[in-house]
Amino acid sequence: MNERALITGADGFVGRHLARYLLERGVEVLGLGLHPPREPEPWDACAYEVCDVLDREKVLSLVCDFRPEYVFHLAAQSSVRRSWENPWLTYRVALEGQANVFDALLEGEVDPVVHVACSAEEYGMVGEEELPVAEDRPLRPANPYALSKVIQEEHALFCHRVHGVRVVVTRAFNIIGPGQTREFVASDFAHQIAEIEAGLREPVIRVGNLQARRDFSDVRDLVEAFWKLVNLGTPGEVYNVCSGEDRSVGEVLDLLVSMSRVPVRVEVDAGKLRKADIPALRGDNRKLCGLTGWKPSIPLEETLRDLLQWCREEVAGLREPSREA
Repeated sequence: MNERALITGADGFVGRHLARYLLERGVEVLGLGLHPPREPEPWDACAYEVCDVLDREKVLSLVCDFRPEYVFHLAAQSSVRRSWENPWLTYRVALEGQANVFDALLEGEVDPVVHVACSAEEYGMVGEEELPVAEDRPLRPANPYALSKVIQEEHALFCHRVHGVRVVVTRAFNIIGPGQTREFVASDFAHQIAEIEAGLREPVIRVGNLQARRDFSDVRDLVEAFWKLVNLGTPGEVYNVCSGEDRSVGEVLDLLVSMSRVPVRVEVDAGKLRKADIPALRGDNRKLCGLTGWKPSIPLEETLRDLLQWCREEVAGLREPSREA
């Protein structure tokens, strides 16, 4: 019998890539998501259920029926902007939604390895002298989304200490790649370029803070790290998932503009500036790499090229529009 993996938030950006990765390795997958799948692949090869993690009874029923060896808990309200607009929903999904998943495991006496996907946003305002950021740095969340992830991480580690749940936590840095919603900066730039190329908007890319520096990783590298950690990670530990290098948002924009098929110009849009923006963030990935042998393999240029092509296909109507997460 194949190993079984449950993915919450499976209809999101990372969830779809993770399902595809697991299927390629012969893992039986059950995805839980808020919405029906937008495209057949990869869901035509595995099970999928529309299920809100806030629906306690349905989560309990599905977990007990499927009895996975692995749980990848990705469900979240993952937009920083939306977390300012509705912080309470962001907190509810993080804590109540996760509690429903963990309670289902305990009540059903299911003992998988549980991966909880958290975020480098938890580190908050990091000074240049603190870079690269290692896992032992203090957590100083600067927005409601980041705070929700601190709460989620603490709950997961509590369940490990008190109930013995085999939890592995990741703090992912800036993840990009094909299929990402335009809530995120690289995808927003790529969508704007695709719309300009299609003649759907004037040849102007509207941007926010281009000086911010971030540690970007391809989502396809990310899901490989997740798989390695549920097999090799130490329960109760937290791991950064990052490239270990930082690039400015302006560099990302320049690379995408160089790939544009038509001339464009750039204008700053005050509406895209965050209330609290971290000047620079670069992660220390030595703990992850030393334990698992993982290392990022996809260059930023390739990631951006694939992302832009995805956006072109979306704008042309060849793909369903991306959703949050």
